[in-house]
Amino acid sequence: MKRFTVEKKYLLIPICTGEEKNILQIWAQEKKIYEFSIPAGKAEGIYRYEYYASVPVDIWMGKELTVRGDFARAFFEALAFSDDIAQVAQERPEIHFSANTGWINDPNGLLYDKGCYHLYFQYNPFDVVWDNMCWGHAVSKDLLHWEQSETVLFPDEEGTVYSGCGLLNERNMLRLPKDALLFIYTSAGTKSMWSRNSKFRQKIAYSLDGGKHVRTREGFVIDYIAEESRDPKVYWHERSNGYYMVLYLQRNDFGIFRSEDLEHWEQTQEFTLDQAWECPDLREIPIESGGTKWVFISADGFYFLGDFDGYQFETDGVRKNAYQTTLPYAAQTFWGPDDIIMISWLRTKNRNKIYRGVMSLPKKLTLDYYRGVLSLRQYPVQEYCLARKEVFQKTTKQIQWRHERKEPLELQIYGKEDISFRGKILGNTYSYDAISGYLEVGMEKVFMEEKIHRLDILLDGEICEVLADEGFRYAAFEIEVYEEEKDITLEAEDELAVTIYVQRT
Repeated sequence: MKRFTVEKKYLLIPICTGEEKNILQIWAQEKKIYEFSIPAGKAEGIYRYEYYASVPVDIWMGKELTVRGDFARAFFEALAFSDDIAQVAQERPEIHFSANTGWINDPNGLLYDKGCYHLYFQYNPFDVVWDNMCWGHAVSKDLLHWEQSETVLFPDEEGTVYSGCGLLNERNMLRLPKDALLFIYTSAGTKSMWSRNSKFRQKIAYSLDGGKHVRTREGFVIDYIAEESRDPKVYWHERSNGYYMVLYLQRNDFGIFRSEDLEHWEQTQEFTLDQAWECPDLREIPIESGGTKWVFISADGFYFLGDFDGYQFETDGVRKNAYQTTLPYAAQTFWGPDDIIMISWLRTKNRNKIYRGVMSLPKKLTLDYYRGVLSLRQYPVQEYCLARKEVFQKTTKQIQWRHERKEPLELQIYGKEDISFRGKILGNTYSYDAISGYLEVGMEKVFMEEKIHRLDILLDGEICEVLADEGFRYAAFEIEVYEEEKDITLEAEDELAVTIYVQRT
């Protein structure tokens, strides 16, 4: 145990990744305010740790805090305070968001407000593995360059903070101002020792300062339904003049709920979808040739087309897949912008780093007919396309170019008929066979589609995202980064048209 008088904004907790975990409690005036599972070393003397995790304590400025737990004395001596969030310099992707330190998973609370994009996310600041689910927060003006800010939601006695959504209070709900930001999320009871007597329930939080600080409201908007019902996604349905929520219930079951005030909800549907599981989203997507269609998408990228009247989602039940690889997961779309923009979590290992997990590039969603089937198309947002600069263009059977700098890179590969090729890009091998439809990136082989006419390969550090035929097929890979490898060499039996871009970061 150790007592402190708070004189700065953040308590800094030393993190020893890979070590045995113990429970750390923080008390203020005989009330527990935080409880975390912390990996910590046992040795006395100089305390060796990988990084500091920052916990906001400024609302207790001038008051005494007590830190308790079964930790070595050296751990308590390593605790510190700062007016700034602890930062660690390390190599990372430039235009794919990753947390400065710690573990991230699902994107949460995506919204656009006053020229700023907000990305909240599932976050464990206290290790590089899943635990202590909080909501981290990052902001961006261009969807490419993100600045991580203060963690906004932490576990409490009601539960850890599971996934949820964000929206603007455009209709003056909840007796809050119109410019308030609202969040509906899952309070995951039983997922910590502190909440072992609670249950999974849906809760509301809000921000009155543009998303920087988030406060929770008392009570729950949807009480216990099933053991782990979770991941609410809420939107306004204009034609029926009400809010709708899509919620994961259990197994492959989902529910639709409806409200006119965001406080009182009525379930209007329960339905089952083939193999779909958690993190649902339900949006009306424009069809490029005209009209719209409703799309339900779940965590694995399974999506279903249908119609929705604000109460019931009707689908033919035909399951399609938005991802050709398993790296992307738990995608969510933004509230606010005119386009439908989606970000997914990329489940990367980030070897030898003290962060784990990366967000995908934001994609604009549309629907169009691909090989005779109405299909989801995802393509990088306009901000990405406008920021790139062409540095190479050639049509030939053999391509060779040297990338001398570290900017994110894009190769667009076209063919008159198809684009079978093989080669090496910055030290990693790539090939595509038009007959089989298989793409190989390093040691990973995945089916894309036969006789593809165009591949876009987007490279940023250890992240490779591949789009086929202008976004109708999508795959993501974690690749090796070879600092000394700068060459791009490709060869094919038929001529390829290759254009190379760099991002002007």
